Amino acid sequence: MNLLTIGESPSGRSPLSEAQWLLRLRQFFASPWCLALQFALGALVIVFHALPAGMIVLVLLFSAQMVLCDDILTPFAPALLACLIMIKTSEIAGFKDSNDVLYTKYLPFWWLVFIPVGALAAHFVLYRTRFVWGKAGWAILAVSIATTLGGVGTISAKEYFAGGALYHTGFLGFGMLLVYIWLSSAMAEDRDGRMQGFVANLMLTLGLLASFMVFHLYLSRLPALIQKPQIIEFQWRNNVSTFLMLALPFPFYKAFKSPAWLLTGLVMYLAMLLSSSRGGMLFGTIELMLCVVFVLLADKKRRLVYLGVAAAATVAVVLCLPLLVPFFWPTIYRLLQSVINGDQEIRMQLYRRAVQDFLNHPVFGVGMGWMGNRDIHPSKEFALCWYHNAPLQIIGSMGVLGAAAYLYQYITRVRIFLRRRATKFRLTLFIAWAGLEMMSLVNPGVFVPLPYLLILTVLVVVAEKTVETHGSASPI
Repeated sequence: MNLLTIGESPSGRSPLSEAQWLLRLRQFFASPWCLALQFALGALVIVFHALPAGMIVLVLLFSAQMVLCDDILTPFAPALLACLIMIKTSEIAGFKDSNDVLYTKYLPFWWLVFIPVGALAAHFVLYRTRFVWGKAGWAILAVSIATTLGGVGTISAKEYFAGGALYHTGFLGFGMLLVYIWLSSAMAEDRDGRMQGFVANLMLTLGLLASFMVFHLYLSRLPALIQKPQIIEFQWRNNVSTFLMLALPFPFYKAFKSPAWLLTGLVMYLAMLLSSSRGGMLFGTIELMLCVVFVLLADKKRRLVYLGVAAAATVAVVLCLPLLVPFFWPTIYRLLQSVINGDQEIRMQLYRRAVQDFLNHPVFGVGMGWMGNRDIHPSKEFALCWYHNAPLQIIGSMGVLGAAAYLYQYITRVRIFLRRRATKFRLTLFIAWAGLEMMSLVNPGVFVPLPYLLILTVLVVVAEKTVETHGSASPI
């Protein structure tokens, strides 16, 4: 049989999927072993500072999985790991305006883009699916309309159609709607728990690699840390913290089967604290508390043990405060300064500007590509003038229309994650979403199409496809 023959087999799958070797390869790609190997690859890239080479390998791996795997979730592993590793490019680039190495470092490999694009096209041809309109479809459509119409009558055509603005407007709106429809159509209902297991392992892998990136940075500067023990501030702290906020709930979910995974959750939280991100320190602590409450409520058999461990950990932290406070003081100080001297904070100035822009343009806002805020915070090339707060971004960029659309979307997501009686897995997804939304109160967060909104869209579709009767998705 020709493995590239396009058509339907009696089983409903293409003939390509019937080869035994291909089936085994797909099982390997979706296995924890393959995720572990990809984690090892990412770690080697970080240790040896081989970012371009690592990105090429991950792009090729993504392309191969797109062609060989009928399961759309599997190729997300190398794609998201590549996005995570990419955030370290800012450490090299230094964000030097038009001379930004972020772009020039990868320009020699521009031709590589044809490989993943071709792989995506091949996936569409080889694994055709029926159109499915999921539960979140109408809400995403509403947001797409609001995003597209944002700034009507205010923003200039030059600003609206600028590269960065067009990318964000397109992929925050109808572009992400197309992605959602594609995922909804390609993913079947999870009746055996495999999808839940893969997603949990994938998010765990992302969290572990993000933690490794932070710990490696500290180890590389160990001599200086020994002389002066103090938290290290670095450029990509908010991005790595956002990844960690998305990943943090999943070790707690896996702890229902093996409590040892709780240690992994604490490792991720420690990495978040060490990231020197104020948002990570504040909202990561809140998310950790949500995860602890989640485990206590859902795991009744081990509740007393967990309470004892939590009490012992709290006492240990209190006793170590004389050492911890001086170490983390730079981040604590910046956090306090943002509260005490709010008027001098750039973010606070942007917040006031968002309200001002909304009052001046209440219906459609000023648009995502509005560059009128550069007097407060000059944005980097291809980046937008963010308000650094999701609710204010909505009303400032899209006005009342955006506020209504996003409110509809928030309500829809809550219904999807917590429909009927909440299950452990969907509650895990809900906490991950809450973590991303919390980080979006002080950073662009959900307004970054790739990777954060893409990850959230995947989690929403996975929540829709979760069948509640399975043991791994059992109600609390």
